[in-house]
Amino acid sequence: MTKQVNLTDDFERAANCLNNAFLNSPSNDYLMKKFMNIPLDQKCSKKRIKSILEYFCAFYHDNGAEIAEVDDFNTVAVYTTPSKHVDQWMTNDEKFNQIFFHDLHDLYDKYIPQGMGYYYLFIIGRDLLDKTKGKGNFRAIFESYRKRADDDNACIVLEAISEEAKQVYEYFGFKNYSKFNYGKNEVNSKGELDPNGEGFNAYLMIYHKNPLPGFIE
Repeated sequence: MTKQVNLTDDFERAANCLNNAFLNSPSNDYLMKKFMNIPLDQKCSKKRIKSILEYFCAFYHDNGAEIAEVDDFNTVAVYTTPSKHVDQWMTNDEKFNQIFFHDLHDLYDKYIPQGMGYYYLFIIGRDLLDKTKGKGNFRAIFESYRKRADDDNACIVLEAISEEAKQVYEYFGFKNYSKFNYGKNEVNSKGELDPNGEGFNAYLMIYHKNPLPGFIE
């Protein structure tokens, strides 16, 4: 039986779940700091990361996005809908802006047919500190939004920021359309400052009931 997906405006509980989901994610920490223009060499505690996540929950919700939760905030996702996209601000790092905003949006135009709407999954995570729940929660959220996308003949777009995440999304029907890198020559794969660091690999992934042409096998 599929679990109930609820929409919420409880940003604090949503952020707590997401913070626990990304406790050991240098890639997510890097993105949060970049989005908020926090220098990479500046200490940024997990409590501060949590406050950033809460801000993003509020920012996206205020601008028309949906915050979905399952199993009493064990799993949380933030989605924009085809009727209301959210324009996030540019950072003060032009190289990062080019990679994460301009280049990715050019790929949207390349792969998503003109006139087709899309949902955008900004973030999804399961509370890894709560070992008593979790089974079926990702499925509930993905099935809910896939059905809506199917009914609208729309697609769902996201960025997978780890190989593990990519595999999860592939399991739920997403296809990989581009591999990209951010943080190169700034940090290593552990998020440590490194002028020769490899940064982080990520993937632009799209779901459509009839996979759109151009995906990478």
